[in-house]
Amino acid sequence: MSKFTISIGKKTGIAYFPKHLRQEGFVGRVECLPNAFTLTLVRLGTSLTNVERSLKILLQDIELRRRHGEAQKRG
Repeated sequence: MSKFTISIGKKTGIAYFPKHLRQEGFVGRVECLPNAFTLTLVRLGTSLTNVERSLKILLQDIELRRRHGEAQKRG
């Protein structure tokens, strides 16, 4: 999976999404599921079942990245 940076203007609060993300449907109104450390963006109309599936895949990716990072620190 890829990792992207989204720029948010301090004064305006306007966020810039890279073109490839906009092409995936992240334009106009988007639902947000925030907590203290993360923000999950969801295209409107996406079922909670699909959100859950997507988050499980993302968690697997995070675990792989974490393991790889820890292995590099030891190696």
